[in-house]
Amino acid sequence: MPFREKTAWISLISMSGICGVYFWSVIHAGPKAGGFHFASLLVTIIALVVVQVVLTVAAAIVTPKEANMPRDEREKLIELKATQTAYSGLAAGVACACIFSAFDPPLVFNTNALLFVLVTAEVLRSSCQIIQYRRSA
Repeated sequence: MPFREKTAWISLISMSGICGVYFWSVIHAGPKAGGFHFASLLVTIIALVVVQVVLTVAAAIVTPKEANMPRDEREKLIELKATQTAYSGLAAGVACACIFSAFDPPLVFNTNALLFVLVTAEVLRSSCQIIQYRRSA
């Protein structure tokens, strides 16, 4: 498995796992929780960054030669296609968030909706990368 595919798997699994736990806790708490828990949102984002950095560095340590190799044209094309797909999903999600913000939802809904749109776009990008790596192998 190429190093770039490993980083796509790291991104997909860590993003799905950590943000899934966060959104599950938000849904499970429901409206009875009262107020906006900024600390849990901040901890989620920090944990996501730390986990992805640690796992990517660990993958680079295990295969340093492969991690230092420059990207070839195939990898650049895979990255471009995956990014285009993710940006179209991101644009659609932002458009929906703008439409729903006209209904004047509370701040917690706006923040979680934007985080959900960003997470979905990143998961979509990583999934597209993995699929394209698997097809080209």
